Amino acid sequence: MIRFDNVTKIFGRDTAALERVNLEVEDGEFVFLVGQSGSGKSTMVRLILKEYEPTAGAIHVRGTKLSSISRRRIPRHRRNIGCVFQDFKLLPNKTAAENVAYAMEVTGQKSRQIRTKVPQILELVGLTEKMGKKPAELSGGEQQRVSIARAFVSQPPILIADEPTGNLDPDTSVGIMQLLHRINRIGTTVLVATHDKEMVDVMRKRVVALDEGKIVRDRVKGAYLDEV
Repeated sequence: MIRFDNVTKIFGRDTAALERVNLEVEDGEFVFLVGQSGSGKSTMVRLILKEYEPTAGAIHVRGTKLSSISRRRIPRHRRNIGCVFQDFKLLPNKTAAENVAYAMEVTGQKSRQIRTKVPQILELVGLTEKMGKKPAELSGGEQQRVSIARAFVSQPPILIADEPTGNLDPDTSVGIMQLLHRINRIGTTVLVATHDKEMVDVMRKRVVALDEGKIVRDRVKGAYLDEV
């Protein structure tokens, strides 16, 4: 589903954000990317989204080499990847339902599909009773659930979450991770970049650890701080 082949990303003259990274994520996997700030987690996410280009090496997503994708086809590539971020990125003047619907509208989906799918996805994330609320009327955890609903409403094959619990309290974080786990069980490949040690340790999924742009550990059912 996602493959990094000897990928290096250098910023400026000599700042290596990633160095000779090799990684394969299979269809349907749930993978945590862990490491300190500056270890390369967010750079990997942005390379997958084709926001950055690698300095060397190749990245494949769903069998396509990203360097072969023209600028015109980048939006289509990104529509196959749902994205969840730490700061939610919700439209403040739209309700929860309207935020989710907007994600479908911009991809040209029909009104009938939108009317059907939006209540279904908000039920999945536990927000049926908050459909008419605007972001300012929702808690942080509820806003993140709207963000996840928006990312998943078109059921992309890949869901990427970059620090999805970074602004949330521990109890709320548990609910968000459980929701991502539920989405993964539906069949979606989930990649989570996180500092949330407690959640990583509880969930015991595959853990890929980065340090100074290099993969230093890759464990099935790993913990945040497994021995290398």
